[in-house]
Amino acid sequence: MSTVTDSQRSKVMLGCYFVMFTIAAYGLSLATIQQPMLNNMGGGSYFSLVTIIAAICMTIMTPIGGRLIDGLGNRKVTLYCGVISLVSGLIMAFIPNLWVFLVMRIVFSMAQGAMSSVPFIIAAEINPREEQNKIFGLLATIVAIGSFVGSWLAGILVQNNLMWVAVAFPCLFLAPGVWLIVKYMFNDAHEGGMQLDWLGMILLSVCLSTLLLSMNFGAKMGWFNGWIMTGNLVGLSSLLAFVFWENRVAVPLIPMTLFKNKEYVLLLAITFITVFYTIAINSYLPMAVQDILQAGASASGSLQLPKTIVLILVPTAFGIWVSKKQSHTWMALALACIFVIIPCALLVFVGIHMPIWFIMLMVGLTGIADAFRSVAATPAAQQVLKPSDLGIGTSMIGFIITLSNSIAATVDGIAYDSLSAATPGIVGMTQGVDTTFLISAGVAVIGLLLVVLFFRPIADKKAKAQKAAR
Repeated sequence: MSTVTDSQRSKVMLGCYFVMFTIAAYGLSLATIQQPMLNNMGGGSYFSLVTIIAAICMTIMTPIGGRLIDGLGNRKVTLYCGVISLVSGLIMAFIPNLWVFLVMRIVFSMAQGAMSSVPFIIAAEINPREEQNKIFGLLATIVAIGSFVGSWLAGILVQNNLMWVAVAFPCLFLAPGVWLIVKYMFNDAHEGGMQLDWLGMILLSVCLSTLLLSMNFGAKMGWFNGWIMTGNLVGLSSLLAFVFWENRVAVPLIPMTLFKNKEYVLLLAITFITVFYTIAINSYLPMAVQDILQAGASASGSLQLPKTIVLILVPTAFGIWVSKKQSHTWMALALACIFVIIPCALLVFVGIHMPIWFIMLMVGLTGIADAFRSVAATPAAQQVLKPSDLGIGTSMIGFIITLSNSIAATVDGIAYDSLSAATPGIVGMTQGVDTTFLISAGVAVIGLLLVVLFFRPIADKKAKAQKAAR
């Protein structure tokens, strides 16, 4: 249990909300303004490469950051990564040089990835168990608000020729967030100090870099391209070497014992499945609205508004509901799958006659799925983790979400490119988009089966054991 007073707990959680808001706001604001920034510096053609490398850096640093938290504690990781984020963010804003921007963008992404799990880990460490689901709901709401504000405000600032403000404004929230956590959070560093698994970090970095780059460029360059095949071979080889090494090193980067816990592995798999749909919703649906429905950019840009509203309004209430009874956890996960299956199954029929309001309604329903997942999956995973593995175990949830998006982008890309190329024009595009939603719905059905057939019995057995112990 925590060693903070109620007043300190409130201030630390306020700091967590500021940090979470900043991470979400920066993610969408940089996505919005990165192209015009690169254009101004003469590097417009680097957009895709910068985006991919930044995403890979953040993905790699998520599990590494979790292990750093286990050793150094949340305070030190927040301080170091927060300062790096602030400095690199301000440099990107005030030094309009292409190569400086590229380097700082990478450094910034690594720092953000390392500290992305801090709010969720602190929430579990300092809050009573019965309050944690509600707190995770609040964090989900903060993410939704930060994403909306980051995208909307950055767009307005760029239109008013205030590019530097658009880059720098999230720092106004990051600075007080870091200060509150560092000042009021107790020292939760591991007593044995920090022992870094350097070889494990190198092998993991090589594995993720080569595999993710191969998945990103495979659809464009061809899966039998020499570079792509080499990347896959190096990635798989380094993965095998990583697993071999982690099973033998004294202090592993990712303890393989985590994957011997059936409940934890199921939660990772369910999380992977319940976010798989996001590529279809975020990438292919806006394209369909513009190119198939011929509705224009303003209509496609408004698709996420219902989902944002849902994620602002409902996660806290869902968190309170989940915390009332242990069986509500598996129910929430099942509902998360159901609210992916329904909209994705109906969006399989996207075509020129589908009304925009119906598409927006379906996108809004996926917000309910995200809300249920956010208040159930991570808290449930944290319950089965050892205190010494809380950091890496929690960060694996974030890592799995990023990995799911990368794999979904590859699978959806193959489906869309194949069908749209086979039948040129609107018909082929429609078939391609419809297939991405069919895949997403099918994956969510698998998730629902995992919840009902495998996770529910484990949860029910645990609930009975706890009831008998009382």
